[in-house]
Order: sequence, then C-alpha cells, then structure tokens
Amino acid sequence: MKLSAFLILTSLLGFNQIASASLIGVDSVAGVNSLYAQDWGHIYNTGSGNEFNALGRGDSARAFEAVTGSAYGFTSGEKLQITASDCVVDAGNSCTGPGYRGGGFRDLPVYSLIGLWSTKAAEIVALDLTPGVNPTFFIGSLLDIIVPDFSSPLYLFMATNDGDFMDNSGAYSVRIDNVSQVPTPPVIYLLLIGLVLARRFVLKRA
Repeated sequence: MKLSAFLILTSLLGFNQIASASLIGVDSVAGVNSLYAQDWGHIYNTGSGNEFNALGRGDSARAFEAVTGSAYGFTSGEKLQITASDCVVDAGNSCTGPGYRGGGFRDLPVYSLIGLWSTKAAEIVALDLTPGVNPTFFIGSLLDIIVPDFSSPLYLFMATNDGDFMDNSGAYSVRIDNVSQVPTPPVIYLLLIGLVLARRFVLKRA
C-alpha cells in the first residue's frame, strides 16, 4: 500500500512545473512622459482638447532600461511579469498609483500606467498599427504578458495616461522579471527512482 502511494505521488510530481523568475531590471517612468507627444501614427494628433490633441504635450516617453542609458530589447515569446509601484501627481494635486482607474481616457483607464511595444529603441515605431485600434495597453500595478512575435528585439515604452503634463511630477518604479516554466524530471525517471528504492527496501527486509 505504501509503495503504491509512493509511485502515485512520484507520477503526479512528474507533471508539475516550477515557476522560475529572474530579474531583468528596475526602471522609473516619469510623470511628465507621454506616449503620444510625438506623431508615430496614433489617432490623437488632430482636434482640440487634451484627449485628441496630444502632440507636443509632455515629454516623449523612452524605452525601458535594465541598465541606465541602454534600452532593453525583449525577445519574442518571453513571459514577463511587470510590477509597478509609487505614484505620480497627475490628477490635480492627487498622487495616483499605476493601477488607478478613474474613468476612460483614450480607451484606457485615465491616470494609470500604460505601455506600447516599439520596434525601435530610440523612438516609438509602434509594432501594431491596425487602423482604428490603439496599440497601447494597460499595465497598472501588475501585469503578466508575453512578448509579441517579431523578427527582432522589441522595446517597451511606458507612461502615465494623461492629457496635460504641465503640472505633473513624481515617477512610477517599474520592475520587470522574466518568468519561465521549468519542468521537473520526466515521469519515467521518477518512476525508475521509485522502483529502485522499492527494490532496495524489499531486499533489505529479506
């Protein structure tokens, strides 16, 4: 009975996977940075008001840096965990966290941390420019994401989702980890180990 239970347990263990995370880097995202300050093809480049006339408002966002001064290139298929903390003064005198949800603005939560994949490191060249679709996405305080498919490294640009950056201050702290799944030894090896141990146990008792 004990031997059967042991073999069942080892079989179950063989199907388990161990989550392994390795730090890529920690960077800051200034509250004065905007993803829409430059015209990279987004739709918020005409009209009036903070929402539809974004050009020249705020400083241009930059790519995530694992090492200061060097943009980090992400590889397609990498599973990332992005965690953000601290706050940015962007809602009047209020300091809002990265996961703030105060209503919709440009199809995303206003005053929240948002991101965009770029094929270039020095400037935004949006990966996906589907007509009528905003390629930016909500990051918030925690996001698990897989790097999109592309033939060369991709760069992550981030900013607060605001319209008027003149009175903004502070910065978010953003940490990115590479999260991979490391399989445990195959079932067959665990079963063989179990059988060897069981044989030794039987011989010892004999």
